[in-house]
Amino acid sequence: MKIKSLALAIVAAAGTTTAFAGGFTLSEQSVSSMGTSNAGRTSNAVDASVVFNNPAAMGELKTAQFTQAVAFIDAKTKIKNVNAPLGGTTDGNIVPHTFIPSGYFTSGDQGGWAWGIAAYGSYGLKTNNESTFAGRHLGDKSSVEVITIQPAFSYQINDKVSVGFGPTINKVEALLTKNVSSVPNIGGGLPGTVLGTNTLEGDDIGYGYNFGIHTKLSESTSAGIVYRSKVKYKIDDGTLETTGTGFNFGGGIVGAAGTYSASTSLTTPESVEASISHKVNAKNTVHAGATWTRWSRLKELSVQTSNPIVGTTVETFEWKDSVGYAAGLTHAYDDKLTLRAGLAYDNTPVAPEHRSVRLPSADRYIASLGAGYKLSPTQTIDASYTYVQEETAEVRQAASAYSADYRNRASVYGLQFTQQF
Repeated sequence: MKIKSLALAIVAAAGTTTAFAGGFTLSEQSVSSMGTSNAGRTSNAVDASVVFNNPAAMGELKTAQFTQAVAFIDAKTKIKNVNAPLGGTTDGNIVPHTFIPSGYFTSGDQGGWAWGIAAYGSYGLKTNNESTFAGRHLGDKSSVEVITIQPAFSYQINDKVSVGFGPTINKVEALLTKNVSSVPNIGGGLPGTVLGTNTLEGDDIGYGYNFGIHTKLSESTSAGIVYRSKVKYKIDDGTLETTGTGFNFGGGIVGAAGTYSASTSLTTPESVEASISHKVNAKNTVHAGATWTRWSRLKELSVQTSNPIVGTTVETFEWKDSVGYAAGLTHAYDDKLTLRAGLAYDNTPVAPEHRSVRLPSADRYIASLGAGYKLSPTQTIDASYTYVQEETAEVRQAASAYSADYRNRASVYGLQFTQQF
């Protein structure tokens, strides 16, 4: 029985939905930043979401602030040119509507020091194919959530440079299912039949940190850089539950119905994000940024199970490092209204030969609009809209003879409230 591991679920999070950053890392932590496609988020301190964006810039906010944000993802998928030995449907639209909340507090400048705390989603995956999906033996339902708690501290070294640090506590919960009511002929054996599903569950807590530098290059120009560390997960309390009669692979029956233990480990990659913001005049500020992520860490993952026949399986990824780019504009329309716009490009870390139905990802293009409005001198509301369009993702699963072309797009709506104290 080829087991898609808990590690695959987590990588799918590190690798699926969002509107999204390369490799599907969630990038909906700040609605004010989403308005510029996240361009300038490490160099431009707008509200308390700076705790995530760049903790070194917390001192740029002179007063204490609380920010609550929520993003709503409406994703669409079209599946075409399907070759599926099992037959079945190709409805597409596999990503359910999803809300991504986040919350932040920062003390503001405390005489050169500042502190803050944040709670946000760092990775996320939700896919739910119909029960008759043509690739159901490769992946049916996927649900992964990685929630991060991050305290942070900053210190102003001089009138130009500040540094910031924030340890992260990351909780992952993963659920994967396969509808394996019929399995194709593999290894020369008879076609297998299983009237049931495979369900794989697990969770773990991993620890990491974010480190940032913020600098004022001049009165009109600021720059920032943030290093987000790798995070190690070790899932040794996972379960694999199989219902049905078993699999016939290579002429033998394996993986009969039952509940087995499953364990695995993986490391999600480190990243470096840098950006610059330049105030052109009293009303207009331009932003540019780039993010490098070390996805090449994900070569392969092994999964150990208590199933005496399956034993240990290896999942091959062979991902590559990715770089995303963004550019944006902030326009102060008047004392109350600020308008934003941005464009971005993310290249996928998923190599075409390893692309799966759980990760039908390709390079993507992003366009955003946003606005911030001061309800009062101490209250601000922000809104954003982001459109994501991916190139066609060709899925070619040679081992199971499944192939299809996926076309993904998404609309992401953001709403945020900030209260100054």
